[in-house]
Amino acid sequence: MAEQFLSKIRVDQQDFVEAGGRAVLERHDELRAMLSDRAGPETAALFAEPLISRGNDTAPPSIAWYADGSEAPRPFSALSGAERDRAEAWLRDHLRPLRALAEDPETADLAWGLLSTYGQDDVMMLGERPVVVNWGLLPGGRGASVASRPAHFEAGLGRFLEPPARVRPQAAPHVTPASATAVTPLAEPRRLRPVAWVPLILLLLLCGGVLLWLLQPGTRLFPPDAPKLSEADLLQAQIARNASLRDRAEALEADLAGAVCRADGVLILPGGLTPDGLTPPPEGTGFPARAAAAPNAVLPTQAGRVLVPDPDAPDSPQSLLEHIAARTVLILAGNGSGGFAGSGLVVGPGLVVTNQHVVSEARDGPILVAGGALGAPVEATVLKVQGPLAETGADFALLELPVTDLPAFALHRAGAPLTLTNVIAAGYPGDVLEVDGGFAALQAGDAGAVPALTLTDGIVNTEQRMGEGTDLLMHSAPLSSGNSGGPLVDMCGRVVGVNSFVRKGPMQNRGFALAVSDLLAFLEGTQADPVITPDACAPVVRPYGASVEPG
Repeated sequence: MAEQFLSKIRVDQQDFVEAGGRAVLERHDELRAMLSDRAGPETAALFAEPLISRGNDTAPPSIAWYADGSEAPRPFSALSGAERDRAEAWLRDHLRPLRALAEDPETADLAWGLLSTYGQDDVMMLGERPVVVNWGLLPGGRGASVASRPAHFEAGLGRFLEPPARVRPQAAPHVTPASATAVTPLAEPRRLRPVAWVPLILLLLLCGGVLLWLLQPGTRLFPPDAPKLSEADLLQAQIARNASLRDRAEALEADLAGAVCRADGVLILPGGLTPDGLTPPPEGTGFPARAAAAPNAVLPTQAGRVLVPDPDAPDSPQSLLEHIAARTVLILAGNGSGGFAGSGLVVGPGLVVTNQHVVSEARDGPILVAGGALGAPVEATVLKVQGPLAETGADFALLELPVTDLPAFALHRAGAPLTLTNVIAAGYPGDVLEVDGGFAALQAGDAGAVPALTLTDGIVNTEQRMGEGTDLLMHSAPLSSGNSGGPLVDMCGRVVGVNSFVRKGPMQNRGFALAVSDLLAFLEGTQADPVITPDACAPVVRPYGASVEPG
């Protein structure tokens, strides 16, 4: 136990930030070892050692803070200008490694716990060395609050993780207490000529134009209204996501450690399969033209090599890419000021499902449906809507087309958890359409032009019930505006979810799809009669190196 007393603070039981079901303050020894190994001993010594008193029915909890040293502690707020500059430079230099720890799924919870401070003289000075106290806490009972952390963090230690707003003359970029030199005061500012303001004015006009663009339909992260997701829902989703990533990382490490490369170049993982989930043929022989693959292979096979049975031609299976492209459509919702692009999936003869927030953009304008399986865009009729998501917990629309020959997706109502299942998100994201020649030609009046379908792959991170009766799949397949209403497909070509929105986080965006169970509830009472399959996915692929069959 360190001997130099620094300060003491009284808190509430709900103020403790937790990681892995324990208060981070109770994991000080583990945190110090992690910081020493990943960031160095000076960064590890930056965080004071807590002595926790949990209190009782009459007395609230309290934490006393200690550090190694003999100097009398001083609060950071009492420093003079030059001392403050040196201390801030030292903090920026030694807190920088925590950014990498906060981005690593294995250490993110602990790192964010370290960076969460109470906001009352959280930095003390021992001589010329800063020490952080009051870490692992958020005031006002917000220890488990996801929403309160970013703003509180920016006002706390976050201000030391970014470069300083201005650099004083003769101040070194990385100053340590031992080598600090005197800092000269700022020189008297020069008066600027009017022409010097022109670049700033142009920059402000550019920023204003970008802001107006972001406010236009079709350029936002979707949907316009945030869904009803409580802080507890988001926290549980993030915890589940981190757990799934840890499981994935551990599985990959185990596979890497136990993998064996045969003399013929075939790599075999500890489970006896190849990285793409295939049973290896006898040594010295090639893979067959078609082979069964594990549905959750370490390296999922490219969509162009996965084979899906074609009901109209049983002997000529389609590739998964062809299967998805024939069943995914572009939704164009017109209005008086422009239009909104979204995606949709075919669920029956002449029937397409998309998001309610896609068709709501149409107002009094037409809703057009386009895609590779259609010769030209056709106008759709809205049969049923349920939304907005923030108010109803659902975000669906059922459209009817004047053509009925489009093939439909089967829907997979899973009987087992989908976590870590390989999935593909299909649709027409806006950032791709902006540079797509086919979409430009379509906008210019070429009815035969076809925009390119975009596929992104990932895994289901977690299945989550949020709000009242809203079942979601959080997944890692990248999404952007325009993916709204598009299908989330497994490696057997079945729809497992409908992509609906993205949550922006401090480190990354998270994509969410509404579950098939919610889609089926929406389709009840309509003319849609989708094919539903509960069977586990058993994909068939063309192995690399195998001959490619026609069709």
